[in-house]
Amino acid sequence: MPTKKRLAFLAILLVLGGSVYALFRIFHPSGNRNPGELVLYGNIDLREVQLAFHDTGRVLVLLHQEGDAVKTGDLMALMDPVRYKDLVRADRSALAKSRVERTDAERTYRRVVRLAKVDFNSRQKLDDAEASLDASRASVDQAKANLAFDLRQLNDTKLYAPVDGIVQNRIMEPGDMGFPQSPVYTIARSHPMWARVYVEEPELGKVREGLSATVTSDSFPGKRYSGRIGYISPVAEFTPKEVQTLHQRTILVYRVRIYLDCPTTELRLGMPVTATIHLSSNPESPRSPCPGPSRERATGGP
Repeated sequence: MPTKKRLAFLAILLVLGGSVYALFRIFHPSGNRNPGELVLYGNIDLREVQLAFHDTGRVLVLLHQEGDAVKTGDLMALMDPVRYKDLVRADRSALAKSRVERTDAERTYRRVVRLAKVDFNSRQKLDDAEASLDASRASVDQAKANLAFDLRQLNDTKLYAPVDGIVQNRIMEPGDMGFPQSPVYTIARSHPMWARVYVEEPELGKVREGLSATVTSDSFPGKRYSGRIGYISPVAEFTPKEVQTLHQRTILVYRVRIYLDCPTTELRLGMPVTATIHLSSNPESPRSPCPGPSRERATGGP
């Protein structure tokens, strides 16, 4: 009997020890062991761009699908250009006619000037010729402006990528009506890319912009991504739902952005990550260059 009591007592101790450890993990989620480091949790974030046609018309061709990588200036979609081509042809004809009328007015004006010098023509005829020349020149300028405007409209039937990124969503399909206020694609920018993490108020005094950090993800065990703190929110907020625990949901936190030195397609929008802030790092120390030919680093502000 005493042996059974001892075993039961040990079992109770083990249960109590496990409960204490679980409560400790809940109330100390960061689990920081190194005083020179601060471990925070959050998600990968980046900016999105909504692409829409500048004019109204029927969508003719869509050249990209979700997941396609695009570069700045890549052709993304085409709108039916027929009516704009007709306008451009009409503008070219009007411009040619205005130039002929201007040439005729210039010749007439020069003849009237020569005759006026020998008092063959009246002053009124000279004034009429000058007014006709001015009107023909204005007509040419107007025709050029109309042509430039309609050429711009014709060019707006082509939709180009304004930034480097990944096609996140293809909203329209060929045959849909495109409008300036209706996005055709959503592009997730390749850079800047940052980890959006949250720091509790007692830890706020330890962090500052420029401190180096290391970001890790469960999707790529053992892989570390370097970055820097680029933004600390001046406004407190409640712990966001995706990083809440029973204790944290009533805690006020501050949002922090850790900009990655070398943005990568491995880390995707919304991916949960762990960020380790190196509190003793030098904010002024130079960043390591990114591998590859581009060596482009992420920069940005709030």
